Amino acid sequence: MRRRLALDRDRIVDRQPDTSAPPEVDRGATIVDVVRAGVLDAELGGLVWLLAEGGVPLVVAGPGETAEAVGARTAVLDALLDLVPSARTRRSLAGGAEAFAWLGGAEGLGWHRDVPAAVEPDEPASTLILAGEIGPGPPADTTGDRARLVVRAIGRGFGLAATAGAARLEDLLDLLRHRPIALTDDELSNLGVVLILADDPVEGRGHPGPAPGLRRVVAAHYLRPLARDAHGHPQRLPPAVLATWDERIARFEHFSWGIAAELAERVGRRTGDFDRERERRSATLAALAVDTDRPRADRAAVQVALERARLGDELAEGGQAH
Repeated sequence: MRRRLALDRDRIVDRQPDTSAPPEVDRGATIVDVVRAGVLDAELGGLVWLLAEGGVPLVVAGPGETAEAVGARTAVLDALLDLVPSARTRRSLAGGAEAFAWLGGAEGLGWHRDVPAAVEPDEPASTLILAGEIGPGPPADTTGDRARLVVRAIGRGFGLAATAGAARLEDLLDLLRHRPIALTDDELSNLGVVLILADDPVEGRGHPGPAPGLRRVVAAHYLRPLARDAHGHPQRLPPAVLATWDERIARFEHFSWGIAAELAERVGRRTGDFDRERERRSATLAALAVDTDRPRADRAAVQVALERARLGDELAEGGQAH
């Protein structure tokens, strides 16, 4: 029988699979809450779900360095973490005390070890790095050399979930290019999905508020990783816009269809299968968000529903992992 890892953000429990609901972990708003509140719509949520499940890094950025601003983007990122498979190891960093013993080959990424490497380092393809807030210095959680190492580790196959103080994608890239982080443009191309939040909280949705202070996604970007052609020449492509919020018509405009083949390849799917599965995942989120009787979605129930939806995809594919 295949084993599973039941995970919360800071703890891993190895157990046999069962059909009961996982323990409730209160991390604030759920993915259903943020869809219901209009932070993002079900279509963008379904797309992010597929990409996050496929190991594509996720950064939630927004303006402001106040505790309220940091908390707003952290709340959205935490909700999006509902979309990450529970079997993925979540590695929460320890801020300025993080020694990266779990990161094999860190020296090759420019890290100078103060402690020995772990005998069994984390497996990149199955590890999600939770870096907290990334920035040039406090109050960011992951700064300087550590922030640089984390982004470089994405190139080794690690996943990443992080927040950052930046009002535009250009501001985020500029922040990470300059010292003390000093990443190259090629390294920055590994950042994956970057969601930019509005300056003000979502208002006037007419639903029983899922959580105070949530801010809407105003732009969703996809950074296309450095590739090489058949002759080994580097192929550098500009970031692509996945979706934007149009204030005039009060809805999201979607553009991911223009790079659907790239996105499908990134997560190991055929383009047609990717499109169909994105639609199915979006429909799942939309259905879960319809029930507005409760002020907040039950996290345990949401996690069970998402897992069932994911397993339904596996059964449709003959039970093979992607």
